[in-house]
Amino acid sequence: MEENYPSLQVLNTQELNTLIGLTNPQGEPYKGRLHKYQQLADYYVTVRSIVRKLSTKRTLYLYDCGSGRSYLSFYLNYRLQQDGFKNVSFICIDSNEGLVERSQQTAASLNIDNMMFYAANIADFEFPQQPDIIYSLHACDTATDQMIHKGIVEGARHILSVSCCQHTARKQMKGHPLAMVARHQPYKERLTDMLSDSLRALILEAYDYKVTAYEFVPAAHTPKNIMLRCARIPQGGKRAKAAMAEYQQLSELFNMQPALMAYLEE
Repeated sequence: MEENYPSLQVLNTQELNTLIGLTNPQGEPYKGRLHKYQQLADYYVTVRSIVRKLSTKRTLYLYDCGSGRSYLSFYLNYRLQQDGFKNVSFICIDSNEGLVERSQQTAASLNIDNMMFYAANIADFEFPQQPDIIYSLHACDTATDQMIHKGIVEGARHILSVSCCQHTARKQMKGHPLAMVARHQPYKERLTDMLSDSLRALILEAYDYKVTAYEFVPAAHTPKNIMLRCARIPQGGKRAKAAMAEYQQLSELFNMQPALMAYLEE
């Protein structure tokens, strides 16, 4: 890719979208990416609200786990720079070496020096700095659990999770009291999504995170639109103990145990 632009800051939004691969050179969205921009824009609203409350006197470290082509991190970096937040550093991790190399080339073409890209499994990656925010957007199956696990063990101040497919959890769910509902495939998918994130939320609460679940973007832009926004706020052993008891009850009721718990138990 030729170095057409001296820095990320001088781009307009259309130029950015073209360079990171959301649109063609004419500014038209590629098929299958029509709704991606709105997802990125609405995700940014949450990230900006967090960054505004963090220190401006040191570098803030944001980890993108399961980054793929790094659409989200390029966009977040661009918007934060435009809004005057210069003290941010991005670490993007994905197991696909080809996608990581492509992201590196895009960053080099823009002379970006605050983004690093690593080809690695999330579970095996050693964080060079403690994360202020660790996040993912539609990390597939247990990659979401790996991201949350790393956030917990690394002491991330904030964890943002928007999960995608739940293949592992769906296979586990059986012999539960809502079998007559789950026999319909669309309902089984929705039930699995709700239960998986509910179990993850309870685990996070047991590890001293305050969790809020909400629709970060309208469902018209993606059916996988639920975000778990988690802030590390020790609330005392009483709430952590209650959350773990609730987790055990829900887990046993549906015969489900998210990979997150297995990672933590290791």
